[in-house]
Amino acid sequence: MTGDSEMRNDSPDDSDENGVIDVAHYRRLVKMFIDMRRYQTALFWAEKVCVLSENDPKDVYCYAHCMFLLKEYHRAAHLIRRFQLEKTHVSSYNLLLESLYEAKELNEAVSVINNIDIEFLASSLISQPLDSANVDCHSTLNAEEANKNEVLASINFMKGKIYESLDNRGLAMDYYVQALHKSAYCFEALEALVQHEMLMAWEEKDLMEHLPLVQHSSETDAKFIKKLYESKLKKYYEDIEHATGDHIIKDFSECIKKTLESDVHLHKKFMTPQIMSPANKVLVDIKNTPFSLHISLTRASSLINESNRSHMETPGRERTKEIDSKNVLPLATCLNRIQKSTDIMAAEAEKLFYDCEYKKSYKILQELLKADPYHNAALTLQIGCLVEFGDYNKLFYVAHKLVDRYPDKAISWYAVGCYYDLIGKSDPARRYLSKATSLDRLYGPAWLAYGHSFAKENEHDQAMAAYFKATQLMRGCHLPLLYIGVECGLTKNLELAEKFFAQAMAIAPLDVFVLHELGVIKYEYEYYKSAEEVFQRTAEIVKARAKENKEELSVRWEPLFNNLGHCCRKRKKYKEALSYHQYALLLKPQSPQTFTAMGFVYALMGNLDEAIIYFHKSLAINRDCIVTTTILKTCIEDVMNEETVIEDICGRDFSGTTSSSSSKSASKRLPTIEESPAKFNCVKLKFDEEDSAANSQDKSDSNVVMDISMDL
Repeated sequence: MTGDSEMRNDSPDDSDENGVIDVAHYRRLVKMFIDMRRYQTALFWAEKVCVLSENDPKDVYCYAHCMFLLKEYHRAAHLIRRFQLEKTHVSSYNLLLESLYEAKELNEAVSVINNIDIEFLASSLISQPLDSANVDCHSTLNAEEANKNEVLASINFMKGKIYESLDNRGLAMDYYVQALHKSAYCFEALEALVQHEMLMAWEEKDLMEHLPLVQHSSETDAKFIKKLYESKLKKYYEDIEHATGDHIIKDFSECIKKTLESDVHLHKKFMTPQIMSPANKVLVDIKNTPFSLHISLTRASSLINESNRSHMETPGRERTKEIDSKNVLPLATCLNRIQKSTDIMAAEAEKLFYDCEYKKSYKILQELLKADPYHNAALTLQIGCLVEFGDYNKLFYVAHKLVDRYPDKAISWYAVGCYYDLIGKSDPARRYLSKATSLDRLYGPAWLAYGHSFAKENEHDQAMAAYFKATQLMRGCHLPLLYIGVECGLTKNLELAEKFFAQAMAIAPLDVFVLHELGVIKYEYEYYKSAEEVFQRTAEIVKARAKENKEELSVRWEPLFNNLGHCCRKRKKYKEALSYHQYALLLKPQSPQTFTAMGFVYALMGNLDEAIIYFHKSLAINRDCIVTTTILKTCIEDVMNEETVIEDICGRDFSGTTSSSSSKSASKRLPTIEESPAKFNCVKLKFDEEDSAANSQDKSDSNVVMDISMDL
């Protein structure tokens, strides 16, 4: 009986050993667990599949992929290198680069890039047949087999990120362009080029013209993709030919160029010694950029193998074969519906932001943030609008919410820094803005705001250091150049300031802030005619935009019209000067600087009574102004020296005074412009310099919000 029972117990063991295990079933389980984001479970079964398949390359890839999803980057990189899959497997090569990048092993990643020719590796695998047995389990790997261009685009994008992290922006831009040429759907590459301000506006448009959209998709899809991508391009000026005030803009650039050239020979007395200062080095670097878009486009086109662009390998064309009538939409309908996309709405808000239409921009942002409260680009613009409005309560709420949700993101601490800067606490503002730059050193708006925190306290060297860094990171943005020029002007380095403004104008020709600052430099050079012309053209653009939007001019343009008044006064056009000062007073009533300027014009015209009235108005608002007090004292002394005033005070009756003598006395009291008191013409207008510097400083402060869009 015992032997029979032993025989009965042995038989099930034999049957179990004779059974089979379906490894493909466990591969499907791994994919299912990955889709369900149960990465630890997926990792457990992926390791068992590797053992069962005796380390099949595709199973090892899945195993390493699970490690990557669990953020075990060093472990994933070690596994791939252990089996040397990066030399034989394109997707493993891509995963290795991603793992090393996330692990901050950038030098190791560069070593992998230099040691392995990925183009040769990809071409050697093109003729390999698909493994139909693993279609369901290895969808990612089959993407490599079905369309290697997509994988190569991903690899080029990773190379670009690696080199950008190493501050080799020339190579980074080159790889991003190659990624877009490998796959027109690689949006991340375009975003890196645009959001990191790597390209000039004309380079972005040139890139759009040369993208192989038709080769990668149908003609209709190409139009749709191009429309989406163009919404991401720079918003400084769009469709200049169709802009409002066409007659203003047509000859504007030529006029400014002639103005710059006509004054070159007069700069000698203002020139500073030419040394290789950091500012001069930045200008040299801008002119001698190592990156050429034309060369990158040529190289990218040469790397594309036309034989790989078959209908089987092009995702857009392959999709047309499996078309479903239920999913077909006319292009016009798609373009209409896509306007509700949060990205398109953010792009429109950014355009309005750069046009200084902050209320309209904020209205769009409010609608957008209801649908997506944490849209990164929208939040950056929202912070900028709140700074512009001075709404520190709302900004505090936004910053607090972001720090709670995303303490590891640069934008959170950027919002906190902007809040403290807005309420006038520079030290905590710098501390938090510095933290934002350390979390993401490619985040340009944080660098600009960091520079503003120093500029507000006249710490020019520290401010310029931050702006220099922003210039390196934001090659295609005019704002760092503008702010460097402002700081150079404040330190009386006029020649260098003008060069930076010229560079800023080359990027954004119609930016009114750049034009205004250029006019200030012309005024400092004592080129009053040129300064007046620049200010006048700037005012025309500002008025044209306000008229187009059916809005009143913002108070921010008060310095512009005051500066126009100063130029007219210097050219003895006193009536025009008064009209501009009165316009500025409408924009900003109760401005002591404007009252002082008007009083001085009246004094030069010989109307001392009116001058004294306006000087008193100015001192009623700002009684500590030494300049106004000094000029007022001079005016009162001149009035007291007149015989008619002495007569009124003393009550003396001068008999025998003829009408001719009284008319002579009247003419003495109200001299013509030619007979204006010489002492007023010789007075050093210190408040002119203060206004110019204040305008530059106010300009810098008011432009704090301009830097927020780098995301604008």
